[in-house]
Amino acid sequence: MASLAFAMTSQQMSFRDDGSGVFGGFAIKDIIYTHVFLGFTAARQHDNPMSSVVASFANFLSQNQGNLTNAQVAEALGAENVRRVQDMSVGGFYPDEFARAVTAACAAALPALEHETGTGCVGTVFGIMAAVAVVAVGLRVWSREVLASRLMIDDWFLIVGFLLSVAYGIIAIVHANLLLPAVAVWDMSWNTYSQTQMYQTILSLIYPAPLFFIKTSLLLFYLRLCPSYPSEARSVFRTSIFVTFFFILTTSCVSFFVVLLQCDRIAYWEEEVVTACKLDARMVLVAIGAVGVVTDLILWLMPLPLVWRLDLGKREKFLAIITFGLGALACVVSAFRLRAIQMFGYLRDGKELSTSVSVLSIIELYLAIICSSAPAIRALILHYAPRILNVYSPSRPRTRSAAIQELKSTATADGEDVEADNSSTYTIQVGLNVRHSEGYPVSPGGGVGMVHGHGGVREKKAFGTLGGIRRLA
Repeated sequence: MASLAFAMTSQQMSFRDDGSGVFGGFAIKDIIYTHVFLGFTAARQHDNPMSSVVASFANFLSQNQGNLTNAQVAEALGAENVRRVQDMSVGGFYPDEFARAVTAACAAALPALEHETGTGCVGTVFGIMAAVAVVAVGLRVWSREVLASRLMIDDWFLIVGFLLSVAYGIIAIVHANLLLPAVAVWDMSWNTYSQTQMYQTILSLIYPAPLFFIKTSLLLFYLRLCPSYPSEARSVFRTSIFVTFFFILTTSCVSFFVVLLQCDRIAYWEEEVVTACKLDARMVLVAIGAVGVVTDLILWLMPLPLVWRLDLGKREKFLAIITFGLGALACVVSAFRLRAIQMFGYLRDGKELSTSVSVLSIIELYLAIICSSAPAIRALILHYAPRILNVYSPSRPRTRSAAIQELKSTATADGEDVEADNSSTYTIQVGLNVRHSEGYPVSPGGGVGMVHGHGGVREKKAFGTLGGIRRLA
């Protein structure tokens, strides 16, 4: 993000805006500005650390106390032309007395500045989270193909979100590797600094996309839960789904275009010092991130009334707690990411903090993917090993035959037996066992003989048919 470029071109911020500092009367911001100004201007030294550029220029100024022409300064710095030196003046680096003083202060302060190296944790976090997410998505696809015979629209949205999350993680690793030698601006070369800004901008542009697809996948899943809600609450639930989708779509689009258009030129990192950035993208992203935290909470809370009203066994309740616990953890990670964005930028201590943002973003995205896949994984367990979840024991131990008899007595609509395949198919689709809960229809539509996932309407069969009993196994 062009937070430094915005600070350089904003009328509210300039060199020595407070007139004080610990480095020979200069503040840390002055030290940062000087390194970036001189590092950018010294085109023939773009591969050298900016601290060496500053030290070399300070030595030149100390040996030449008289008035210097722009041509002499350009030659000493290794600038491409005199215009680059004139750009320094426009940016506030001159008058001559100030330029000499701040350059000398930067060179003298270098031993006292922190010189940290980067971390390889981004790759580790990405590898672990991606591996778990691959298993979760694979089980989800298996569940849909084996039990429902096809992938549904929410599955496709999640798959797209997963692929975009992988792309985000790979770019985040490339970005983090650039910072392995150094994370402070004065220890970087201008070329490295410019590349980190480019990759950070790409990450900021990509991030809203996987989040949009993952959250939309959840909302589409919730939309299929609507028939399970009592009729008086169904319209409220549907309305909340569409309102939440509108907020997610709006924030994703705004976030993308704010990052893309924050400066006069999109590739601001190529000439950050002389590129005007009239929009403080960081503050806008903080506001959008706050809205994102709110939508995360809404997505987490929306299905809770339905889940808590279901007559679930102890193991199923425990699994539900784990699933929603992961959802709550995703909300917490989203809040920490928001805090990391607030701290982002070189102006605080000259360090690159965007690696922290990348790590938290990766965790947030993959936790959301894992949580979104939990219902489909549960349906797979119901099909192959129902006793793992104790589905025949929502409140007390029961035999399989007793459970079937109970289902026969409760799974009726308008005085007629409802097909077992209806309830079983609906359980496969939504991953929630709604058959034991009073007040909830056994199948979508309150008992209508429509079987979703099988391509149309089938005639109702007796509940106790062999096919129906096999579905319960």
